[in-house]
Amino acid sequence: MDTLAASPRRERTRGRERVWALADWLIREGRFLPSNNELFAAFCDHIAAAGIPLDRVALHLRALHPQYRGVARVWRPGEPLRERFMDHGIEKTATYIESPVRAAAEARQTLEWRLDSNNPVLPFPVLDELRDEGYAHYVIAPFEFEGLVNAIAWATKRPGGFNREDLQFLGDLLPYLSVVAETKALHRFIGHMLTTYIGTEPGRLILEGQVRRGDVTTITAALMLIDLRDFSLLSDTMNPRAVVRLLNDYFDDVIPPVREHGGEVMEIMGDGVLAIFRRGPKVSAAEASKAALAAATQGLASIGERNRRNRSEPELRIGIALHYGTVSYGNIGTDDRLDFTVIGPDVNLTSRIERLCRELDRVLIMSEPFVEHLDRPVWEIGAFELRGFSRMQRLFELPPDEMDEG
Repeated sequence: MDTLAASPRRERTRGRERVWALADWLIREGRFLPSNNELFAAFCDHIAAAGIPLDRVALHLRALHPQYRGVARVWRPGEPLRERFMDHGIEKTATYIESPVRAAAEARQTLEWRLDSNNPVLPFPVLDELRDEGYAHYVIAPFEFEGLVNAIAWATKRPGGFNREDLQFLGDLLPYLSVVAETKALHRFIGHMLTTYIGTEPGRLILEGQVRRGDVTTITAALMLIDLRDFSLLSDTMNPRAVVRLLNDYFDDVIPPVREHGGEVMEIMGDGVLAIFRRGPKVSAAEASKAALAAATQGLASIGERNRRNRSEPELRIGIALHYGTVSYGNIGTDDRLDFTVIGPDVNLTSRIERLCRELDRVLIMSEPFVEHLDRPVWEIGAFELRGFSRMQRLFELPPDEMDEG
């Protein structure tokens, strides 16, 4: 046998065995790591342990998330993984336009530059920065998900850079890594979307399998219903963009206090917000009610501060109803269109109380079952007959000096 011919074959065989070993690790172990952060860091550690001279690896993934457009993860040996989120609209900025990430993604091919040559001109600013840091060779490749092109970049400080066997090894591994990374990214995306559109707890329950119509549980909770007054009038007198901006300002004032005090936003209904503060093994009825009241007063204070700060804009006025009761919590709807929500007589009662805010010119009204769990002074407004309820309802408010809506 010709030993000169056998040596390249042995090298190719050895290279395939290394690829198969890492692919096997990705399928058997890597895919069970908690997230793409852990997966990516462990993957880079395995490659470095296989003898590839890696000094920097950057994975750039696009994201479907309401708060950011993409995420970049940077691995360096012996350092914690760095994760950076990209704002929406980054595609129109020089940061992206003048980057090898855009070039590789649009060309859908691997690009590389030697940084240790005498060539003083490099096409992208980041390459100059890496050369100044001592890197000798930079390679970036498209990293494809189904219908979406991302990018992954390798860099080394080794004199002479990567050799052809190194690059072949790295390129052969990318399809295996992309399959596992896409699965994890999709799972993260689904979780984010569920949290964004229906809330953290409903999203968790749906991911755990509570997806059938009629999957409903009974819970006891403090209920909060917030409504923006005169929204129809504002909509008629403002352009659509201004209305959306105004609504977002309003939600930014009233929703964060709900989360801060342990509540869950169940529904955003036009300009209305329905939230619950659940009683549970670690949360008493008193604690749930106090949390709901704290969130309500904080939201009112934020609206008041917003009105004082933006006197040139339309004044926002809201009404909040607080009640304590038992509701049905879960999937309601048709076979192929469900809503995860809360329903029941106590939800209806909360809605009736909120409507009285406008009629009585009050910003916060509490039911008798709610104030029974408060150990603080309240003022009784009176007893009222509410549609759909046979018994008169005693309603309460806080003393006037404790209210703040501006």
